[in-house]
Amino acid sequence: MVSTSESVKVKLNYGYDGEFHCEIPAERLICYHQAPEPREDVLQATQQVLNSPLELPPLDLAVVPGDKITIVVDHQTPAITAIINSLWNYLSDCGIEAGDLAILQSQSSPPDVQQKLKEAVAAELQENAEWVIHDPESKDALGYLGTSAGGDRIYLSKYLVEADFILPIELVGYDPLIGYAGGGSSIYPGFSSQEAILKSRGQSHRELTPTESRPLRQLIDEVGWMLGLQYSLQVIPAAGQGVAELVFGSSEAAFRKGKELLDQFWKLEPGYKSEIVVIAVESSPTGHQWNQLGSVLETARNLVTQDGRVVLLTQIDEQFGEGMKILASCHEPHDAIKPLRDKQPGDLVTATQMSLTGDWALICLLSKASSDEVEDLFMIPLEDEAEVQRLLQTDETVAIIASAQHTYGQLKQE
Repeated sequence: MVSTSESVKVKLNYGYDGEFHCEIPAERLICYHQAPEPREDVLQATQQVLNSPLELPPLDLAVVPGDKITIVVDHQTPAITAIINSLWNYLSDCGIEAGDLAILQSQSSPPDVQQKLKEAVAAELQENAEWVIHDPESKDALGYLGTSAGGDRIYLSKYLVEADFILPIELVGYDPLIGYAGGGSSIYPGFSSQEAILKSRGQSHRELTPTESRPLRQLIDEVGWMLGLQYSLQVIPAAGQGVAELVFGSSEAAFRKGKELLDQFWKLEPGYKSEIVVIAVESSPTGHQWNQLGSVLETARNLVTQDGRVVLLTQIDEQFGEGMKILASCHEPHDAIKPLRDKQPGDLVTATQMSLTGDWALICLLSKASSDEVEDLFMIPLEDEAEVQRLLQTDETVAIIASAQHTYGQLKQE
């Protein structure tokens, strides 16, 4: 029997309110990645970074009363209400009127999330700012920005093309398709045309690390340059729906610093693969969905031995997207890769990662979905935390990842 002193106590939050506890003998534990604690002073921290931008003059020298200002909202950003309220305090002190602000939101964010944001910000913004939900299928909503070096005609929301000043508020995160989210990725293709959004879909680049160049990431950077994007506010996530750090300044400098902080907090590089990888996934500011599992499963596949086990702790209870339905219709996980590539569904990345990881290892899922649905995805349904405990009562090596929706994992490079 292993004594407490030789064991590591593990606590994992998952879903909306799930909490899993266990003890793992230290000699079996390859890694235990814990999330940074959220800071409590988001209003004050936002004020501080607005006063000291990286590589640019203070914001009060960049905006003047009468400017048409567009605030781009990335709904995945934690504490977005506090950040916008702090930004409004700053802008109003600069003489900016709420009527000159447009709050630009994506159609892809849930309507209840859009409404909650509006109801939670300062009364002046609620009543006088222009609240815009971008419609990528409306030609009237778009303006022509220019032609990219690759020959793509770039159209963006008129609230971006015609603004005097644009400030994106973005979550910095790992993205299987573009490497790092942030740095203008909230602007393009989300606030472009439906054609651009569909064209941007693709299966993830498993052979590339987040730091390596990708075509879509290069186009995003080019669009930011064409738009004349100067300032940006980048947010690094903490545990739950909290904020670890905020970075403000020139788009390039803020994104560069944001990526450094993201790697510091959320990148894990164990020396060895584990026979079991336990992954906890928490709800995001837009809910708790299957789409959260794309990058999570990519990390799991990187860190688990072939034919090992991936244990996912979630409370997901959502309808399948088109890509997951394709996967569920197949005889084997890998059979889904080609039809997914051909159909290009909205949940392409997640369904692809489910297919690739399911072909590599055994996936065990704790969720609120029905057992039949889980089995259709080539996963083993777990009914409760007691089943998770039983899976861990072996001599196998274990890696444990908290708040895995924010992490990226790969074996340490020698």
